[in-house]
Amino acid sequence: MSENQSRLTSFIICFLPLLFLISIDSFALYLEGISNAISHFSLAVFCAQFLVVLVCYKGELCNGQRSRLINVNNYFLIYWLFWLIISLFSNYHYVLTDMICLCGIGSTLAIYFQSGEYQSRRSILFFAILFIALGLFVCAFVFWQLPWVALLSYSPFVQLLLGIIMANLVLVISNSRLHIFMSLLPLMMIIGLFLSSVFSVLLIYLAIKNEVFFSNQLALLLYFLLHLVLVIIIAIPIMTKSKFSYQTLLLAFFITLSLPVWANFSFLP
Repeated sequence: MSENQSRLTSFIICFLPLLFLISIDSFALYLEGISNAISHFSLAVFCAQFLVVLVCYKGELCNGQRSRLINVNNYFLIYWLFWLIISLFSNYHYVLTDMICLCGIGSTLAIYFQSGEYQSRRSILFFAILFIALGLFVCAFVFWQLPWVALLSYSPFVQLLLGIIMANLVLVISNSRLHIFMSLLPLMMIIGLFLSSVFSVLLIYLAIKNEVFFSNQLALLLYFLLHLVLVIIIAIPIMTKSKFSYQTLLLAFFITLSLPVWANFSFLP
């Protein structure tokens, strides 16, 4: 394979998850029908970037591993810029989305500009953590302002699960050799999936008690069936003690991305 073909393949492997992320996020917002540009997955990206920072901060990485990890992480910058542009230059302008995107851009740049010198790198990564923490705080404030029934499509636990899957994708794409850390990620996914299921059941129970009508119950059923599919996908590497492949992670990533869409469809006639 020529160098140009290799670069093209690498670009496609990195860009495909980002394309899914932006496309499905935009479609979910369209179904939501709200007047503000609110991403369904900003918390997920912050979770993924926090795990990347943790790897850069604590992981024993050679220069090649660190460089590959930074290069893959840079693709998150496209996501943050996309939502900043949507918010600033459309009828969906939302100041909190601007703040979230600026925090995301700040964390991405801090990860990019980490130096090879140990003490300097720790200082710069500390700024990345501060940006992520501020971004998570603003995300929490956004959730607080949403109608409680909208949390089915903006579920923080679905986003937690998605963030862990994204972090695993970043590590797989960057050919990371942190096998012990990567072996913990499927267990974290199972926990996130369990919390997501419990949270969704509680929301639906409250919705029924408050006489909220789900027009499309088939979509709601599919929402929970996809949780079961994810359990199977995630459990196989745990039981076989094997690593996730890129294709398996991309499938789990796509299914998790679709959950807010089916949640939104459940309210549509």
